[in-house]
Parts: sequence; structure tokens; C-alpha cells
Amino acid sequence: MAALLTRAAALAAEVQGDDPAARLRATREWYGDDGAGRARILEAAWRERDRYAVGESRAARMTKALVGSSGTFINIGPSKADFAFNGARYNEIDSGRVRQILAHPMDPDVLYLATAGGGVWKTYTARSSTVLWEPLTDAIGTTAVGTLAMDPSNPDILFLGFGDPFDVKQPGITRSTDGGGTWSAPAVLHASYAAGNSTQELTAGSVTDIKVDPRNSAVVLATTDAGLFRSTDAGITWSHVPLASDVQRYFYMWSLAYAGDDVWLAAGKTGDVTAPPTPSGDGTLALWRSTDDGLTWTYATGALPQGESTAQRAGRATLATAQSTLAEPATSRIFLLAATTNGLAQLDLFRSDDAGLSFQSLQVNGSRNPENPNPDQPSLDVLAVQAWYNQALVVDPANPDAVFAGGQLAMVRSMDAGRNWSVLSDWLPNNPENNDIDRPYVHADIHAFAIGADGTFYAGSDGGIFVSDNALSVPARDVTFTSARNGGLVTHLVYTVACAPEAWANTSAQGFVAGGMQDNGTRVRFGETTTFNQVLGGDGIGLAMSAKTHLDSSLQVQVPDVFIASVPGGLYKSPDGGQNFSRFTDGLAPLPFFVHIVPESQAADAFLTFSGTPAGVYRWQTSEFRWRNVSGTLYWQDSGRNTTGFVTVDGSLIGLRNIASHPKASGVWGVVSNRYAYMTSDGGLNWLVSVQPRPPGSAFGAYLLSSIEFDPADASGRTYYITSLAPALIDAQNHFSPYPSDFGHVFRTRDAGATWESIGQQKVELGGLPDVGADVIKVDPNVPTTLYAGTEVGLYRSTDSGATWSRLGAGTLPLVEVRDLCLSPGGQQLTAATYGRGFWQINIAAAGSAEYVRGIGDTNFDSRIDGEDLIDLADGWLSTQTSPVYRWQADFIGTSNGIDDADLAALLAKFGGPP
Repeated sequence: MAALLTRAAALAAEVQGDDPAARLRATREWYGDDGAGRARILEAAWRERDRYAVGESRAARMTKALVGSSGTFINIGPSKADFAFNGARYNEIDSGRVRQILAHPMDPDVLYLATAGGGVWKTYTARSSTVLWEPLTDAIGTTAVGTLAMDPSNPDILFLGFGDPFDVKQPGITRSTDGGGTWSAPAVLHASYAAGNSTQELTAGSVTDIKVDPRNSAVVLATTDAGLFRSTDAGITWSHVPLASDVQRYFYMWSLAYAGDDVWLAAGKTGDVTAPPTPSGDGTLALWRSTDDGLTWTYATGALPQGESTAQRAGRATLATAQSTLAEPATSRIFLLAATTNGLAQLDLFRSDDAGLSFQSLQVNGSRNPENPNPDQPSLDVLAVQAWYNQALVVDPANPDAVFAGGQLAMVRSMDAGRNWSVLSDWLPNNPENNDIDRPYVHADIHAFAIGADGTFYAGSDGGIFVSDNALSVPARDVTFTSARNGGLVTHLVYTVACAPEAWANTSAQGFVAGGMQDNGTRVRFGETTTFNQVLGGDGIGLAMSAKTHLDSSLQVQVPDVFIASVPGGLYKSPDGGQNFSRFTDGLAPLPFFVHIVPESQAADAFLTFSGTPAGVYRWQTSEFRWRNVSGTLYWQDSGRNTTGFVTVDGSLIGLRNIASHPKASGVWGVVSNRYAYMTSDGGLNWLVSVQPRPPGSAFGAYLLSSIEFDPADASGRTYYITSLAPALIDAQNHFSPYPSDFGHVFRTRDAGATWESIGQQKVELGGLPDVGADVIKVDPNVPTTLYAGTEVGLYRSTDSGATWSRLGAGTLPLVEVRDLCLSPGGQQLTAATYGRGFWQINIAAAGSAEYVRGIGDTNFDSRIDGEDLIDLADGWLSTQTSPVYRWQADFIGTSNGIDDADLAALLAKFGGPP
């Protein structure tokens, strides 16, 4: 079995890309678009951090938490890869999407990396052949990052803005004064806008850029999806800065540039204040200039060539300053990279040599070609059809003529201030579709650039961080990049997880874990390792393995059937354990972005999935050659009426969101839509539609239903659980009402959805769940009174059928969203898929794992190896993952799952210094 999923020959000529526009739409539909409502997640996370001492010493955990959990979580990766496959095999390492890179201005060994869902990471060994990365934000309440900034006068002062603009909104901005060791309580940014005769209140759900005045550290500016904000006390408090043009007052703000003295530039995009802010879609460029350190601003699109008419053709834009020109503020150089209004192409790159008073067009777009064009980058439209999404721009701090632009598939460089350009990288240099392009690999969708004090060049993309030590100094043909710095970064945005059942007797197969990831495809591991290899590219979504195996004649080993879903490719089937995949969508209607696949528990070779529009449930079995629609008659219990297929009683279409199969009964399946659950006990001929879960006597109920799970003790299927991500309640007219404190996000029915009981009420002091959405629920197949709920701030367990809950793993899992769970059929091992921090595993009834992501000694994440770390190590002496006193951060050397002499020696060697 260890040899499986190391080849994928059947897809050798098929390259999988991602679709960020579809992904953004699906994400906003999945979570709703209530940025303000998500402020409660930070509040709940901080309460849980204090309640369970997440990220604190073991002594603190003993005083604050009931450390009675069976074992602790370990991070099993992905931390590395032997290879990736996307049209062809290539030997590179990727990590999760990058939002910002900060190089220390004086120490080239210190580097910060801000990731979309994995928080902020730091290394003190950036120039080493083996980089040691440390997560800094596992315990601050969210790992969803918009941007990161450094005070140029004091590199230990950092500003962290939450909320990736292309993903789930998360309000908040925080600061650190000790290089990320500790963080302040987050501030939530609010703005008020006139909307007709009323006032529209906006809460910033994404911070897109932060800059600190290099002459006065008290002044800090921030761009957000709610406008521009300014602080005059070094980020402790913030004020909204009103901006206005002749016809517009609300702008989605993107980028800032300091131009010397008291001069700043800010770029944004017009928007509709009455609609939820979105980074995609139409919107025209808005440019402002301030001459009083950001206090007041002048609308400055007149500085562009042809003025406002050019702005009307432009959309999102990114600014970059040539730092070496700031000594003469009147002639400081600023570049502005702009998309077209619809965000589907690159309009141009503009340059100012007078601190933003005027700009000239450099004609860097589809009308010109680079000096070394190739099939992926034939012109200088580097942003391409995802110009609204992937933008990166930087100028060499020592050379104002050296400018770099990054976009969808490549990056380009000019060494003469924008006149001539060369392609430096490519997203897939070696595959059959692009004829072996002679450029080094940098993963597609570039979002960030940085240049270190020693001239090292850094690029951040959907695939992590990529490093060049010669991008500033050699001809384009000789530029090299390495992906090796992604090793050790566990930042993948994981949607789904599958793991091996105990029935797979082979030892290496027992370590099998697979997951679908954002723009990093489907990745798998065999055996006890943190190495996960990509077997299919694009956005990896649905994933399922058969419960039983069959003999593969070519390998002469037992293999499972494998189904994976990729966007935009669809469903793929492998009958040989993952050696070969072929597209298998015959019989299916179009699939939704977040499609799910599950094996039918009581049929060794059958799988279930669902379509998007029109919605339907489909079943496939080995003996069949196409998917079969099993969407029979729906009986709506709230009205007593029937419909044929998945439509409402008034004929409206239904969007399905998740699916489950009963673990003990054949033909018993369930699905959920936005507000309802559907259950069949006869293989899809008839479906009972639930009522909407509501508090007693209320017209408002739960929505954004996210998962469904059957109680294995009830073979009829009438007892099942569902979860909700809703930040509020909703009624039939789509009006909203606040969530009551005694009504949670986990529900149980004992009568097929005719009635509901809330089993996750928010009163944590009474054993409830925190006031956040729940992504997934699982029931222990052997002990049905034990439940597991993955939430937006971590994983919780109940051993009394949901009456009370506690955080699983003694506070060792980061405060991160748990999107999916895989509980082995024997109930021995639980694997959590997190959105930004990879996979975490806890052995709830078995021995510990042999290999996992190693710590670097800093048990309380304060960026120092000190007495608290030594006490934690001593407290966990000779412990393993099966013990609640074990800390993976203290177990950073050797091959065994345990804290021992080798770890003590390694910690003492670092004592008193950084990790």
C-alpha cells in the first residue's frame, strides 16, 4: 500500500487550474456575508483561550482547564512533499496561500510570513538550508489574515490585520511590540456612510494594507473593505477617514504608498455601500493623495494620463514606492499597477516621478510582449483574467529602476524603470500543455513580494513562499527560485479529509490521510509521515475512500476505490487505490463548488454525491457505468406537501450543502440545504424534509446548515444531527434576528426532523459550545453518546449525547476553524482538517503516531526559549501523545513520539535565545 498514490498516469496531459471567482462566490454563500457578525468569533475565541489556556504553559492549563482529555493533538502536516502532480510530475514543495512577507531591515535571517488561513509565521534562520518556522498566532483568536506590517523605525513592532479579502471575512486589527511574541486585544474597525436618507454602518471584514509613517511611528494607516482608517497612537485606537469624490463616498480600499515628507497615496475601488463589499466584480479606480500625514485627502485620479477617463477603465490597483528616492520627496518615485474595471485583465502599470502629482503610462499590458515570451506569458498582461485577485508589485529598495510585477501564472521584471520586461517564473514549467517553458517554478496566483536586507527576493502565492538569491543581480535567463522554504510551513487551507479504516491491515496504509485543499489540489500521505504529495491540482474539494479494499492485480496488494473532486475538473475515480484517475461525471448534473462525496457505509463499493443546479442526490456502484439520480419524492413536514426531486413546494431550486450515509443501515442517507435536512430510509425513493430548527415559539430559525450525521444506534435513521454556521437567525422573509444565548449551532432530531433540540447552547459555563458556527459533527460509531463538533475556533467533544461539551486535546489545538473530521470506524483515531493549519490528529483509543510536525522548543509561542519552556518540557518528561501533559512544541528532535533526553539537550542549547 505504501506505493499507492505515487503515480497518476491517466491524467498526465490534463492540467488543473483553480477558479478564485467561483471559490469566492461559494465561500460567501457557505458562510454568509455578515462581516460584522463575525466579530463574535474573536470574542468567543479569546474566552476559549483563557478558559483552556490555549498557547500557554502547562501550569496555566492545569489551573484554567480540566486537563482530563485522553491525549493531545499533534500536527501531522503537510509540512513537505516529495512531488506534486498537475499534468506532469514535478518535485516542488507548496504551502498555503500567502498574504504578506516581511523581511527584517537589519537581520536577513529574520523573516515573517503572513498566510491567508494559517496566521503569521516567523523564522530566525531564513538564510539557512533548513529553515525553522514558528507559528506566532495559534492562540490569538483567528488565523485568518489580511495583511501584516512592520514599523520601519522599530522592527519588533508589528501590525496584523485580519480577514483575507478573498475568503472568509474576519474583523479585527492587532499589534505586537515584541516581534510577535505577544499580541494586543484586537480592535474592530467601524465606519458610517450616508445611504439615501439613512446611515449605513460598515464593519471592516478584511484589512488589505497597513503602513507606518517612517518618520512618526504614532501614525499608522490601514485600508479595508470598509474604507480607510488612521491611528495616531501607534495602532491602539483607530478612526475612520472619510473619503469622497464628486459622485461616490464609499470605496473598497486596497493599497497605500508613502511618498516622503507628509505625503501619502491611497488606492481603492468604487463600491455600493448598500451591498456587501466584494473584491471581485466591477468597480472603478479611485486614487487619493494626502499632504498632511493622512489626516485629509484629495481625490487624485486627475494625476493619471487622461485623468478620470483612465480611472473609469481601471479597477483594483496596487501601489509601490521606490524607497531610495525618498531622500528627495519632491521627486519620489511611485508605481501603480492597475486591473481593468471588471478585473479580468491588466490595464497598465503607471509611474510617477513627482510623489504622485502626475503619472505616466508604461504600456505594461496585453499590447506589449516581454523579451522572453512563452505560452503561459505571451504578453505583459501578467495579471490576466484574475487581475482582481492576484496582484503583487515591489521596487528594489536600492535601485529605483528595478521593479517586479506578479500575477496569475508568472512574474516579470524590469531593470529600466518599466521600459523593458522579462519573465522570471512560471507556474508549471514542465508539463505537456506548455512545451517545457524554461522558467523556474513559482506557484500560480502571486500576492506578495519582499526584498531582504541582503538582496534576497521573496515571492508569496497561493502555493506559499518562493525564494531567489539572484533575482536582483543576474540576467533573466539565469534567475533561479527555490520552493524549499515551504518546508515546515503547515498553512494549507484544507476543506475535507479522509483517513484509513482499521480494516486496512497493512501498517503503512494505516497512516493514510488525504485532503482536498484550496489551490493545492488533493494531497495524500501513506505511513506515519508529514509528507503529503499532490495527486491532482486545482481546488481539491470532495474526497472519499471505500471502506473495504480489493486486490489490485498489477500491484498484488489490497487497494481501495478512490473518488476525488477538483474545481474546475469535476469528479475523478480511481479503481486502483489512486495510481490512475479518470474523470467520472456521466449521469451527473453540474456540480456545486463545495461538492462532497461519501462512501455508502453498508455497500463496499458504492458512493454518494450531490449536484448543484438542479440539485439532486446521486449514487454509483462498481457494477454501474454512470451515476444514478436517487432524488425521489420529497415530503415537506412543515406543509404536508410533496415535490418530485429537490425543489421547494413553490418550485424554487434547492442548493445542497453536505451529505451523509448511515454507518449501520443500508439505504439510509441524509443531506442538508441552507435551512433544511432531508432523510431517506429506502435508498432515495422517498425523502422526509425536516422543519427549520427554531427556538420554541420563534418564527426565526437556523440556516447555513453545514453537516449531517446519523446516530448509529438508531437504524431507522430518524435520529440524526446537523450543524449550522449562521451568525444570526432568519425567517421566511429573510429577515434576521440575533442568536439567543440558549440556542446553539448543533441540533438533534429523534423524529426525522419533525422536531429539533439544540444541544450546543452557548452558555459555556454550563458546558455549552462557544458562540460560533459549527462546521461538522461526528458520532463515535461504537459509543453513540460521544459526539465531536468541529467549530470555527476548534474541536469539542461531548460524552453525554450533547448535554455538555469540552474542548478536546487539553488546549493543544490552535484556535483555528475545523472544516472536516475523519473518525476511524473503530473509533481509535480522530483527524481534523483545519482551514489554514493543516491536519491535526489525536489518538483517542490507540497508541501515538510515530511522526508529526516537530516543535522548536517554544511551548508558549513568545519567540524566546526561557524558563517557562524548560518547565513545560520537564512537566511532560517521557510523555507521549497519549498523555494530556505532552506538548508537541517541546518534542523537536529524534524519531520517537515522546519528550526525552535529546529534546532537553536541544532546548538547553537554545536557552536564552530565539527558537
